[in-house]
Amino acid sequence: MKCEYEPDFQREVIYVNKVYNECSIIDCPTYRIPIPPTYPLAVNIVDCAITNIVAEGVIVGNDEIDVVVNFVMNVEYDSNGTSQFIQQTAQYRRRGVRLEGAVPGMNVVILPLVRCLSCRAVDGGTVIECDVGIYLIVKAVALVQLEVLGRFAPEPPECEQVSPIGCAEWFELAESGAFWP
Repeated sequence: MKCEYEPDFQREVIYVNKVYNECSIIDCPTYRIPIPPTYPLAVNIVDCAITNIVAEGVIVGNDEIDVVVNFVMNVEYDSNGTSQFIQQTAQYRRRGVRLEGAVPGMNVVILPLVRCLSCRAVDGGTVIECDVGIYLIVKAVALVQLEVLGRFAPEPPECEQVSPIGCAEWFELAESGAFWP
C-alpha cells in the first residue's frame, strides 16, 4: 500500500510526551497581604501583577495527583498621594486531584494561567486583599517514540492584549472554553 502525502512531508522518528489524561482546575481564591508597620497604610490599589509562577505536580498514587503553584504578587497602592510597592509570595495548593490513568513513574505537566483580578484595602488599610484567578491544565504524561510524517509548523499569529476581569468573568471565561486553544 502506497502512502499518499504532500511532497514536503518526510518520515521522522520523534520522542515526545504522550498525554494519557488531563483535567482542568478553576478557582478564584482571595489572598491577604499585610502592610508592614513601617509602610504607610493603603488607601487605593493602583495595580496588581503576578510574576515568578512555578507549578509542580506529583503523582502520589494511582489516579491521584498533588498540585502546588507558587507565585509572587506585586501590588502598587496609593497612600494619600504617594505610590507604594509591595510584594508577597503566595501559594495555591490542591491535594488529591483525581486523574484517571495517572500512575507513579509518569510525569505531571501543569499549564498555569494565574491572574490578579482585583485588590482592595481592608482592615483600615493595614491589609490588601486580592482575588486571584487560577486556571490550570493538569496532564499525566510519559515519553514515547513515534514515527510520523511531518514538517515544521508555520509561524503563529500575533498575540492580542486581554482586558482586566473580575472573579465572575474569570469563571465564565474558563467554563466557556476561552482559555483552551
